[in-house]
Amino acid sequence: MGELDRVTVPPPDEVATRTAREAELGVYLRGFRARHDVDDDGEDGGRRGRQRPLPQLLVLLLAGAALALPALATRLVGPGLGVPLLLVPFGALVRFLWRSFRAPAPALRPGQYVYLYERGLVCPGQGGTARAVPWRSVTAMHQDVTRTYLNGGYTGTHYAYRLRTGDRRGVTVGGFLDEETAVPRAGDPQIRELAQIVLDETVRRALPPAVTALEEGERVVFGEVALHAEGIGLPSGKAPWERVRRLEWRGDGLVVVRTAGAGRWAREAKDIPDFPVFWTLVKELFPDAREVRR
Repeated sequence: MGELDRVTVPPPDEVATRTAREAELGVYLRGFRARHDVDDDGEDGGRRGRQRPLPQLLVLLLAGAALALPALATRLVGPGLGVPLLLVPFGALVRFLWRSFRAPAPALRPGQYVYLYERGLVCPGQGGTARAVPWRSVTAMHQDVTRTYLNGGYTGTHYAYRLRTGDRRGVTVGGFLDEETAVPRAGDPQIRELAQIVLDETVRRALPPAVTALEEGERVVFGEVALHAEGIGLPSGKAPWERVRRLEWRGDGLVVVRTAGAGRWAREAKDIPDFPVFWTLVKELFPDAREVRR
């Protein structure tokens, strides 16, 4: 735990605090190590930390003192005093150089962490900027969870959750995580914890109105697919539930619908807005829906 604690999220600065206050996000809860990208300005919110320039003047002064002071003392008093005086500035110089050049503790750049507030997120950006994402402003969420392999071996899982807040605007939070590592590594993203919050907020926002719409006989649209109490609407046409032969969410992220007469429809889960809500409703309307994890 000591090693993990070395990589921490810095507390909200003045810009992040002001951004949260202006967006009425409420109380600050915690920070997460997670990457974020902002769609509307093309910035990823991250930048390389500036290297603090070495104070060369101070180095020169210490070096000069290390040589001049003992020489002066030797000439005026004798070598008995000059040698001890040599150790004082020389030791200070060595200590200063060691502290200046030693490897700094791991630090996160602005694009590598996200702040959670009571009513939304704040994503710190480049140049002292920050973007607020109030939960109330989110119109849709697209999730992309992909397990990656190299030469047949698992290498990690890519998480990405895009929160749309308007016309082609949005923020994507995510990270890459090795889920099969027994011991977490320093700096691992905390994306699974943040993802659960995003999913909970998506369901809280979108599920109740969707259930109400279905109860009132209306359809609920999720991109190019629509759900109705009586059936599912596909680009090829509407199919009553009794004509649906298979509806599954596969381990590769693909959602497949096979119907009698309307053929086969398949899309990746990431292309279906508010997928957790979509899948919750599907399982209620079509109990034979399956999750196939291969």
